[in-house]
Amino acid sequence: MHTFSITLRQVPYSHTDFLRLCNELDQFLNLAIGGEDKREKYKKYNHLDTMDYVIIAYDGQHAAGCAALRKYSDTEIEVKRVFVQEPYRGQNIGGRLLAHLIEHAQESGYKRMLLETGAFLAASVRLYRRYGFEQISNYGDYKDMPESLCMGRDIRNP
Repeated sequence: MHTFSITLRQVPYSHTDFLRLCNELDQFLNLAIGGEDKREKYKKYNHLDTMDYVIIAYDGQHAAGCAALRKYSDTEIEVKRVFVQEPYRGQNIGGRLLAHLIEHAQESGYKRMLLETGAFLAASVRLYRRYGFEQISNYGDYKDMPESLCMGRDIRNP
């Protein structure tokens, strides 16, 4: 198995690598769910200019994955746009991205993290559970979307 030399770097939401990876994520989700039209109602929740903190996982100069945070309330922050390119999956790059987001959210004073994913994204759900996220009632705009799976995690420092 090839081992990658991954470094994490914070970038602005407008960074070319983040935009490209988000486009790849959208294409991946379109294939997984059976077409872009089935994801239309989710587009308004993923405007990239609403992301408050963005990180990219780089293998050398190649952007292999991304993740972002968006403020949800004064005490809660939402995990957004977690994606790792297919050749890089299975290397815990998603875990490193998520662990970094958790640490950043704690240092920023947030008490809780939230996220929305699809129940059909089994690998993503496993990753989130491994990092302490548990299923919660669908929140906010996802309340009336039964295909959405919402998760949360307390991140208060002891």
